[in-house]
Order: sequence, then structure tokens, then C-alpha cells
Amino acid sequence: MYRLVYISTPKPDITPAEMADILRVGRRNNVKNGITGLLIQDKRRFLQYLEGEEEQVEETFARISADRRHSAIIQLKNGYIGRRQFPKWEMASKYVDGDASLLSAVKELVKNCDRDVANELMSFAEARDRAA
Repeated sequence: MYRLVYISTPKPDITPAEMADILRVGRRNNVKNGITGLLIQDKRRFLQYLEGEEEQVEETFARISADRRHSAIIQLKNGYIGRRQFPKWEMASKYVDGDASLLSAVKELVKNCDRDVANELMSFAEARDRAA
């Protein structure tokens, strides 16, 4: 199983409708492409974890990278893992309101993940919280 984790910055004037559209279209495409994962967002960042076949995950990331609603895209991690971490979620989603902790949201979503994957995602979120 291949996975890719990235963060990006939404454009400053992104609307709630555009945020909802990103999630709706992402879920539809992920079902079609056999991808599962999670998307955590606040007004300043997207943190996304994608998993599936390498070709589909990389094609999805290329589409995301070309999307004008994202900027400052940074790939944090990619490579192979032993199993799907989010097998039942075409795209789990959590919006973190205001100055709430991204780490708290990630902890809630990674309860059933392998410890290494959960720790990586929590580390990314913790670094984001410190930078906020």
C-alpha cells in the first residue's frame, strides 16, 4: 500500500462552499480511484493523507498540486506501508475551527492507525500547531 502526506495553504479568499467542494469532489474521485485517507483543514492549512495504489495516489497528488485553491504545497512523506490505515474512509474530514489544535483533531482520527503512522501524523500536526 502506497501513501502520501502533504500540507498546503488554501488561497486566502477561499469560501466555505469551495472548501466543501474540495471534500465532495475528493471523495468522489477517491472512490473511483480506490484511494482512502483523511483531510484536516483549518483557515490556514490543509493536511492530507492519501493511500492506495501508487499510480492513483501520485495522479491525485498531481491534480491537487495544479488546483488553484492550494498554494505552498509541501509533500511531507510518501512510500509504502503494510496496510491501509483508513480502509473505511474515502476521505475522513475534520475542520479545525479558529485557533483550535490541529493535533487534537489528528489524535481523534488516527486511533486505529499503526502506531508509526499515527505518530507521524501527530508530529506533523504538532509542528503546525507550534508554527500557528
